[in-house]
Amino acid sequence: MALCWGAVIALASGLTSGKAEETYLIGRSLADITLPVVGVQMLGFVRPDQISEGLHQRQYARTFVIADASGKSRVALVTCDIAFPTHTLKLAVLDRLSEKFGDRYGHANVVLAATHAHAAPGGFHHHIDAGPLGGGFYRQCFDALVEGIAESITSADADLKPGKILFANGDIDGAGVNRSRVAYMNNPAEERAKYQNDVDTTMTLLKFVRDDGAIGMLNWFAVHGTSMNYFNKLISGDNKGSAAYAVEQAHGTRYTGKPEFVAAFAQTNSGDVTPNLNLNNTGPGKTDVESTRIIGARQARVAERLFEQAKEPLAGPIEFRHVFVDFSQLAVAGEFTGASPQRTCPSALGYSFAAGSTEDGGGHPLFHEGMKESNPLIDGLARKNFPGLGPTEELRRCQKPKAILLATGLQKPPAQEQVLPAGLVRIGQLVLAVGPAEFTTMAGRRIRVALGNELGLNPRYVVIAGYANDYANYVTTREEYESQQYEGGSTVFGPWTEAGYRQEFVRLARAMKAGNAVESGVLPADMRTRVKATLSLDGPDEHPPPQAKPGDAAADANDRYGLGETVTVCFWTGSPVNDYRRTDHFMAVERRNADNNTWQVVREDFDWDTTVRWKQLILDTASKPDSRREGERIGPAPRVARPEPFQVTITWQIPVETPLGIYRIVHYGRFKKDGKVERFLATSRPFEISRGK
Repeated sequence: MALCWGAVIALASGLTSGKAEETYLIGRSLADITLPVVGVQMLGFVRPDQISEGLHQRQYARTFVIADASGKSRVALVTCDIAFPTHTLKLAVLDRLSEKFGDRYGHANVVLAATHAHAAPGGFHHHIDAGPLGGGFYRQCFDALVEGIAESITSADADLKPGKILFANGDIDGAGVNRSRVAYMNNPAEERAKYQNDVDTTMTLLKFVRDDGAIGMLNWFAVHGTSMNYFNKLISGDNKGSAAYAVEQAHGTRYTGKPEFVAAFAQTNSGDVTPNLNLNNTGPGKTDVESTRIIGARQARVAERLFEQAKEPLAGPIEFRHVFVDFSQLAVAGEFTGASPQRTCPSALGYSFAAGSTEDGGGHPLFHEGMKESNPLIDGLARKNFPGLGPTEELRRCQKPKAILLATGLQKPPAQEQVLPAGLVRIGQLVLAVGPAEFTTMAGRRIRVALGNELGLNPRYVVIAGYANDYANYVTTREEYESQQYEGGSTVFGPWTEAGYRQEFVRLARAMKAGNAVESGVLPADMRTRVKATLSLDGPDEHPPPQAKPGDAAADANDRYGLGETVTVCFWTGSPVNDYRRTDHFMAVERRNADNNTWQVVREDFDWDTTVRWKQLILDTASKPDSRREGERIGPAPRVARPEPFQVTITWQIPVETPLGIYRIVHYGRFKKDGKVERFLATSRPFEISRGK
């Protein structure tokens, strides 16, 4: 069957070689994109009180560059541990790349995608609706992402060598459930009957192999990055970050220097798929951290199995098409609506958007899913808090049955981008439908079937590459939209949004088949020119701790620990975002070598079993100088006239397979004095790991 589909693709392209296997040029890279670890609102749950306090997992951009044998046609596939990318982020990355490569990379052949981790900071959004999404705009956040992503693509490009790409599909059990089954069941019964499940359980995987062995994998599987709940304030890659870590560790990657093996766990049509299997923001573990590990492990386990089973080579050309589309007024032909021609609408968020997904934690108590009738009291409050975002009667009719909370597409300029990217990338028989949104299960299936029919492909070779190149909320089917669950209330361009995307993807496929170029009639605004002020994370000089100095232990390690126990140490320190650098590390675990004089790093702050958390203390100067009351200050601002000291708490849950011996915890700290940031190294007392206390 694989060779048959490869032959179909080859004929459609005018190829006559009939080769069963193609040699591509392939390169991989992994770059650190860890954002400031303290003081930035997390992006995803829209909770202004979810401000980052530290680090559980570092963030990475994982990139595969794939070129044909001549090197003339190439594509960069980037997967980032963030909630979603933005158009301005991609513009800045392309600017960096053009300085080195000229016109080698552009919108069409760079796929900048996200894992949709909700435990990652925001702060990098230029658009004026960024405030309620992920806090204000911080130049440090934006520049760190741009620098790291550009570095990842540049390194992968430099890594290009001949190799082959092997393809595999396989199912994962127990890694996600449909959180919007009410909406899913609104789809036609005959359509639902074509599928065994109400979520896509299939993982699609690519295995990259060169003469010197396997160098990585890239897979797509549909499940939300919401295993870490909104009470979490430590940066984490969530379940996909956990899966990537597990696989890369198994293949020897330690994130220092050039990685030997890169494992990217990308998103697809996961708009209505939650990892919280109990459908109440919990499960399958007893805590959100345990659930994250379990859901990640289930993805990692199947990925490793598919990696071993992958035998079918990709064979055929590398092609891509890309277009910008004004979704505020897109004419959708009857071919895609199933009836008469229709139009999409200027963007609007519904009441049920504010309700949130109850299965992943819910939203505001005034709202619930399924709301279709406007409430004058709610509308009045919305107009007071968000002036200028009220809907017109024409927009109400267009968006019906949505009860509109915020008309984000009517302002000049609009509060949400109306012009959005759609792309198609083809590597042999694999086709990626690249879109900037959260496509639901059935929305993705409809697009995959349409593209498969257009290109003469089994839909198993078509992947929805969502959360890519920009962000435009959700895409439900028209029938799902009618029920106005959270996903429908967040489908911002109205009931024909999915049909519009499907139409544009098919248009790109037809152009690709015919060998024709496509042109964009409109372009998104470059919001970088509209940001008048940015926030800064840097603070003033820091007040030294009472009767101590930076680096002193506030709570030291015990003398001895058993396997499986947790080491906790606490140091006096300064703000970790003063003089912030994206590659800053904050801790290590060291083991004493046999000579008893030297130490070897065995764990760092990218490891799953370590955490680093900062707390700024408030010293009570009204009483005696060395009395204090502890209290958390959210973020680095506002600063008091006499900035108070920080404590950093470092934990290490000792793996049961850890070699016995003498260990210590190291903190890489900093402290701001006289306008300068002084960096220091602090160590705990040595402690022994034994088989029992």
